Amino acid sequence: MSHTSKILTSVLVAVLLLLVHKDGITVCAGAEPQQDRKSKSTPPTRNEHYVRHTFKAKDGTAIDYWMMSPAKIEEGRLYPLVLALHGRGGSTVAATELGSNALRERFPCFVMAPASTAAGHWARPTGFGKTRKNGRNTKAMLPAALEAMDAFIEEHPIDPDRIYVTGQSMGGAGTFGAMILSPNIFAAAIPVCGRWDPKDAGKLKNIAIWVFHGDEDKVVSTDYSRNMVAAIRKAGGSPKYTEYEGVAHNSWSQTYASRETWKWLFQQERSR
Repeated sequence: MSHTSKILTSVLVAVLLLLVHKDGITVCAGAEPQQDRKSKSTPPTRNEHYVRHTFKAKDGTAIDYWMMSPAKIEEGRLYPLVLALHGRGGSTVAATELGSNALRERFPCFVMAPASTAAGHWARPTGFGKTRKNGRNTKAMLPAALEAMDAFIEEHPIDPDRIYVTGQSMGGAGTFGAMILSPNIFAAAIPVCGRWDPKDAGKLKNIAIWVFHGDEDKVVSTDYSRNMVAAIRKAGGSPKYTEYEGVAHNSWSQTYASRETWKWLFQQERSR
C-alpha cells in the first residue's frame, strides 16, 4: 500500500470512529441517528440497560418499546414505573437520563419508552385516532402505548401508586394526553414544552404535575404551557410551573439533567 493510500485509509477510519451525542442519542458524525424503519424512536440510552419489546394492541396496532428494570429487584418489593414519551425527533432524553448508572442506583425503577411510528404521533387535543397531516393519514399511538403499559404492569412488580409519565415536545403533548386517557393511573407527570387544550384541565386537577417550558420556544409556543397551567389551577389543581428564561425548544436538557426534577417525581404517590 502506498503512503498516500495509508493516509486516506487512516482518515476514513478516524471519520468512522468519530461519535457525537445529539439529544441523548449516539450517532456517527455526518450521519442521521439510526432508526428502525417502522419506529420513530431510537434506543433511549447508549448502554445495555434497555431491552426492546414489541406489543400488539387489541385493535391490531403493533408498537415497539424499550424497557429498563431496576439494577436489582428485591423479592416482595414494588417499584415505580416511568412512561417516557419521545419527541418528534425520536429521542427520549428522560429515559436516557434514568438509564445512567447514577440515577439508576439512586432511583431504582422500571422505565418504559414506547416508540411511535414515523408517520404517527402520540395524541392530539382534537381527539384520538386518524387525523390528516401534510396530505396523509397519521395515527395516534398513545392508546396502544397505554395498553402495552397496562400489560407491562401486570407482568412486573410495579407500585400502582407510583406510576409516572413524562415526555418532551410531541412527548409533552403525549404526557397530557396520557393523563386525559388514564386520569386514575398516574401519580405524577412532567410535560416538557408540550401542549394541550385547556378545556380538559379539570380531568388533571388531582394529579401532581410539574410543567416546564422555555420562554423563547419558537417551535411550541410557551403560551400553551402557561394557559394549561392556569386552567388546571382554575379547576382546583396545584401544578408546578418552571419557565426557563432565554431557553428555546430544548428545555428538556435542563429539566432532565436536574436531580431535583427526579427527586420531586419519585416522591409523588397517587392519592387514594
